Amino acid sequence: MVGTERASLWAGLVSVVVTNAAILSATLASPGFRWTDNALSNLGQPGHAVATPLTTLLFDGGLVVGGVVGIGFAYALWTASGTVGRAAVPVFVAAMVSMAGIGVFPQSQPLHGPVAIGFYVLSMGAMALSGIGALVTGGPRYAAVTLALTALHVGVWYGWSTGGPVFRDGLAIPEAAGAAVVTVWVVLVAVTHRRPLWTLAGGPDDSER
Repeated sequence: MVGTERASLWAGLVSVVVTNAAILSATLASPGFRWTDNALSNLGQPGHAVATPLTTLLFDGGLVVGGVVGIGFAYALWTASGTVGRAAVPVFVAAMVSMAGIGVFPQSQPLHGPVAIGFYVLSMGAMALSGIGALVTGGPRYAAVTLALTALHVGVWYGWSTGGPVFRDGLAIPEAAGAAVVTVWVVLVAVTHRRPLWTLAGGPDDSER
């Protein structure tokens, strides 16, 4: 594996580690955060009852760093995908830009809602396109796992939306669940990159590519 690909794979792993660690640390650092009462974005909103300077730094900073670094993962996703699956790459990049945007535009900013929704919708789209691409080009195992994760991601939000208004107490729960699904997918792509059993393109192995 060439150095650029390796760096790109590490960018994906570092992105999800930094983002998840920052969010978890912010929840633990908050004096009043409750999973059943709050949205994760409350932690990054200066002046909110559950936010402190430390939680805003961790939450907003973690999302910005994670999103920017995560863009670097696009190269590995591209090289590991077939022609159809590569449609997922620009959608994934847009998802990472949106994730960084959540940190750039705290909850009180007009653009916060669009970038937050954009992150979840675009990440679902990237996963679906990647899975469909593998299915079309002969990567059934990867396709099955990725499409199952996509369905789980959609199911989390569908289940939440059927229980009442989307923006209600406890929004942090589906937000974290959706982020966890994206994390699992990024790790899946990274650790199985270019291996014949899980090849994204589903065709030739390393010796033929």
